[in-house]
Amino acid sequence: MVYPSARRVTRSLLPLAVGLLWSAPALTWWDEGHQLICATALQGVQEETRRTIDELLDRPLATECDWPDRIKKQRPATRSWHYLNTRPETRHIDEVAAPPEGDVISALLHQVHRLRDATSTAQRREALLWVAHLVGDLHQPMHLGYRDDLGGNLYRLTLPQELGEALGETRDTVSMHAVWDGLILRYRDLSGQSVEPAFLPGIPNITQPETAVPQWADETLAVLNDPLTHYREGTRLATLEPSYLRQNESQVQRQLQRAAARLAALLDWALAASK
Repeated sequence: MVYPSARRVTRSLLPLAVGLLWSAPALTWWDEGHQLICATALQGVQEETRRTIDELLDRPLATECDWPDRIKKQRPATRSWHYLNTRPETRHIDEVAAPPEGDVISALLHQVHRLRDATSTAQRREALLWVAHLVGDLHQPMHLGYRDDLGGNLYRLTLPQELGEALGETRDTVSMHAVWDGLILRYRDLSGQSVEPAFLPGIPNITQPETAVPQWADETLAVLNDPLTHYREGTRLATLEPSYLRQNESQVQRQLQRAAARLAALLDWALAASK
């Protein structure tokens, strides 16, 4: 099975234009960063969507959207749902076969339909948390990284002592996965520069998740393969330098913005626009 670029259109999702205001966070992207994405997404959803979310959850969505990471030990079969391994030559996600154990795209598509269609409150609550989390994972480039280096976890860079001390890291080396998980944003916070209001342009009409989600993955692949990311063979770095962190700040911010706006769109599709 490969991911379809399109399927028969069933329902329309209302266009969404979300204004995103970011403050400089002392956060890692995929811990508190997941919370940032979820909190920002709620600013853009329809009122009906927000009411339904409040009915499904006992606590704010932003405090619960890291739940899928917290259950990995109890539910190890879900570990593969957080990523999809690609190959160096991959440029479009529909070139990648869906692994039988599951992956971030198939899991996200399954959970968004489960959120819309399930009749059990417990099932819809769980699906909501999965959707909120997996949209974030899909926008972290290393979650579409290569199998050989485990999505950048085995691609290690020497960490100069002075930079390590500034980042609060005591290790001599760090993985490229960790750099994109949080060190880029942590370095930005160290600069003491406030982040100006950043407004994401209007999101094009989303007719169905099966079309939109692979397109989002293709954009994440483009970031992964960007020469400035230095992930592809022949462009890799040996040492992590401040210049690398600075060069990729805007790219990380853009991915966070995309994730928040698109999460809002999916939540409206499942909880409001389909009603």
